[in-house]
Amino acid sequence: MRWLVAVGFLCMLHFLWWFFTTLRMGYAPLFWLLAVSLGFKLLKMLHEWVHYVQVQEPVPPTYTANLRRVDVLTTACPGEPHAMIIRTLEAMQAIRYPHTSYLCDEGNDPVLRAACARLGVVHVTRTEKKNAKAGNINNALRQATGEFCVVLDPDHVPTPNFLDEVMPYFEDERVGFVQVVQAYGNQQESLVAKGAAEQTYHFYGPLMMGMNGYGTVQAIGANCTFRRVALDSIGGHAPGLTEDMHTAMRLHAEGWQSVYVPKVVSRGLVPASLAAFYSQQLKWSRGAFDLLFRVYPKLLGRFSWPQRLHYLLLPLYFFSGVIALIDLSLPVLSLGLSQFPWLVKVSDLAVHALPLMGMSLLIRCYAQRWLREPGEGGLHLAGGFLRIGSWWVYALGFVYAVVGVRVPYLPTPKEGRWGNEWLLVLPNLLLVAILLGACKYGRLVAYGPYTNTMVLLALLNVVILLAATFMGQHQVLRNFIEDMAAKPFRGVVLGLHQVQAGVVHALVPRLRRFGPLVALSGLALVGSYSYARESWLARVPPEWMLTGTHTLRLGQAITPFEKHGSATLVGLWTETPEASEYDIAALTIPAPTLTGPLPAQVDSLVQRRRVPLLTWTARTSATDQKAYWQHLAQQISQIPGPVMLRPILQAPNAAAYRQAWKEMVRAFRKEQVINAVWVWTPVAADSLMQQFPGVAYADWIASPLLAQDGAPDYAQLRTYLSENLALHQLPVVLLAPTPKGNPQNVAQRLNWEYPEIKAIVFPISPKPYPETATEWKNRQSRHGLGG
Repeated sequence: MRWLVAVGFLCMLHFLWWFFTTLRMGYAPLFWLLAVSLGFKLLKMLHEWVHYVQVQEPVPPTYTANLRRVDVLTTACPGEPHAMIIRTLEAMQAIRYPHTSYLCDEGNDPVLRAACARLGVVHVTRTEKKNAKAGNINNALRQATGEFCVVLDPDHVPTPNFLDEVMPYFEDERVGFVQVVQAYGNQQESLVAKGAAEQTYHFYGPLMMGMNGYGTVQAIGANCTFRRVALDSIGGHAPGLTEDMHTAMRLHAEGWQSVYVPKVVSRGLVPASLAAFYSQQLKWSRGAFDLLFRVYPKLLGRFSWPQRLHYLLLPLYFFSGVIALIDLSLPVLSLGLSQFPWLVKVSDLAVHALPLMGMSLLIRCYAQRWLREPGEGGLHLAGGFLRIGSWWVYALGFVYAVVGVRVPYLPTPKEGRWGNEWLLVLPNLLLVAILLGACKYGRLVAYGPYTNTMVLLALLNVVILLAATFMGQHQVLRNFIEDMAAKPFRGVVLGLHQVQAGVVHALVPRLRRFGPLVALSGLALVGSYSYARESWLARVPPEWMLTGTHTLRLGQAITPFEKHGSATLVGLWTETPEASEYDIAALTIPAPTLTGPLPAQVDSLVQRRRVPLLTWTARTSATDQKAYWQHLAQQISQIPGPVMLRPILQAPNAAAYRQAWKEMVRAFRKEQVINAVWVWTPVAADSLMQQFPGVAYADWIASPLLAQDGAPDYAQLRTYLSENLALHQLPVVLLAPTPKGNPQNVAQRLNWEYPEIKAIVFPISPKPYPETATEWKNRQSRHGLGG
């Protein structure tokens, strides 16, 4: 397990490193909601892993023949089934270890009084009813005289060897209480019962066994045995909606130790209806947050550091309701506002998140070796659906704790419902309708990859909420099961069940056995893939170069001159502080020859994380044209990064121009050049579409802001661009004169005026244009330019 968690932690660091180094925040409010949800999930994952690496099964001290005085108590409240309580009383009396049994009867029920008299159980009642269950037990403890006391819920039936498994651990005088497994006998009563039980499997398995490792075993309201001296030191059972957790907090604060015995020596009833489950979870959620807000700060200084972290994080399990609400609301808000929280490709997210998710699943599967009973293994989908479907219950408990709304202490209903519970799932059904409406609206307003991602998330949430909804429709489910058990479905259902069981039985034991090997192999595979992918991405053009989306990019034109036979860059462009603002380096190079190399400065620019924008006059009529393009493509492919290519083709007519451009691009594709981005420059506005090679052969359009060398200025060209729908898909790189003032401010003004412009290139020094000085200054002033 330590090996697996170490690999999982590396995967988590890998994900976080990628998240923070490639942070592309979308709409800030939605992003921070996503960040809160993601942070909570990672914290919860780490919390579980810490328990897994400290799993300990306690070894009992040498048992002595000295018998201790023990009192075994259970409670009864009006309305609870008599048969259930009497069955528990009979099992209490059947415990072999000498003890005295007590029934703490809140209703002073004559039927229960008679049963106690018949079984030899001490019947205790009270007239002043306060502090709910804790007060009821404390009232009985005033009459009990044992050194130890066991607290059982009235639906939990102990085995005869219950105390034999518990009492040896009290030979250590520092132990204040011993907790055993809380198992259930009605898990097959309904899907709600199955889901509620599945939520406890890991808690009573590896999590509680991990608490043994750092001294924070949690007392549970049932099946817990206390040392009376320890209880008396804190004034008896602590009151509250979660009196068991409150009692454990006070005992740990007093310095008492605790032990968890991972053995099933009692079986109880798990809630079998949504009404019972929601009632229980609301009570626990409200009580746990109340302890966190109002009791934890008072006891903080008396806890050990592990106990401080334990009691800080344990109540946050119920904060999952708020997190689920965030997860369910994010697609709705994103689609409704046409804003996205995180601008990231699904493929990038999968590469970095799937290894972490895979390791988390492998670790959880490996931890199933510490589950208490054979039938507890599996994916626990029912428990997951039920937890997400209870989002509003947990969120309500959190709100109640914050504003101080009281929740009455009511025993969890013990009898299941056999009808449908539609009213209790109305919040989920309402949210399903909102999610579907958001999908429809989002697709109509903003169609694109991010919209599609949010639609998929919304539909996934719809499936989960519907699954949680139908878990509580008992009559519908019974009818469905009866239909599936009849011909012709019976054979299909049995076949699918056998396949599923075969896969689980074949896969899960092997994952447990070879978990570390699978983890290390997966880590090596992910590392190798990530390295190869990063090397490939270093050469492939980034998204902004292919789509022109997101932030406006700035570039600077560089003039080379010959010195000692090689091209050198004029100016201190790569050394000035302002250079960090620029992503593009525009460079006019001599026409490459069939044998000559490209200027060495191209590689230098790439190494400085600048994207070269290469302009040259390309020949189009040579007899060795194919060999020329092949040679040039091979040279471009050797550049260790993306390159923007702006060839100026010479052709006798528009048809020849289009044909030459297409042949050039095809030659590069034939050589599998992956780092080339094609920039097409119109030479005349009125014949724009006659020369345009097509969107499959061009990625950008380049245009001067001001007319030069016979080319139209951008304002004139823009009129013709707007008339051709095919050209709307291409972003524009603007070739502007030297700005007057801050280039960023000038660029933002131009981008506001011409939103299709996604990159602007400024020269180092002003270039003289073929017009008078007065005309030059007048045209510059209209755009806020100068130099």
